[in-house]
Amino acid sequence: MKGPRESNIPLAFWLMLCLCAAPSTAEPPVLLAQASSPVMSTAARAVPTIMESTRARLVAALARGDVSAAIVAYEADTGRQAPTWLTNLQTAYSAASQVVGKCQEVARTIYMAYDRLDQKPEYIAFRARNGIDYMTFDLVNGKNTSVTRTGYHVAVKVGDLIRDAYTGPLGMKLSDYLARLHAIAGVDWQIVKSP
Repeated sequence: MKGPRESNIPLAFWLMLCLCAAPSTAEPPVLLAQASSPVMSTAARAVPTIMESTRARLVAALARGDVSAAIVAYEADTGRQAPTWLTNLQTAYSAASQVVGKCQEVARTIYMAYDRLDQKPEYIAFRARNGIDYMTFDLVNGKNTSVTRTGYHVAVKVGDLIRDAYTGPLGMKLSDYLARLHAIAGVDWQIVKSP
């Protein structure tokens, strides 16, 4: 068989012909990052791989705050049901998760999703100063709600945005988040390894 440069067959058709003639494997497609990297991340080994174009569509949908669109994109691109690490974001960002004591669970869920998408998430811990046990958060609707009775709250930082149940899927810049998070003596924050 002649190659694409030795015949009049268009390159796209030639590639399709070669792919169809290639032996089928049970392995999912390899990510571009994995193909060029000799060491895979823990997340890459633990999760079925997805094509780079699918990853880009998921990240774009999540950047728009549209978790449902990310789920639909995953299912359309892979032909499989969306994984729990992606579908759990709907619950993490819901009003039902805006409950005192739930922040660590929510942070783990958000962290896992963004880690699986290679977005380099970080946990960010907030502590009320002077041993104060209560912190509140000003919601977008103008209401104020309690976020902790222990003086500790945790969220996830992805890029320059903070994400948790109170920010919703769009996230919020740290300065805006700190303007909404209150404790009597103020709040300190730091990046931590675990929630």
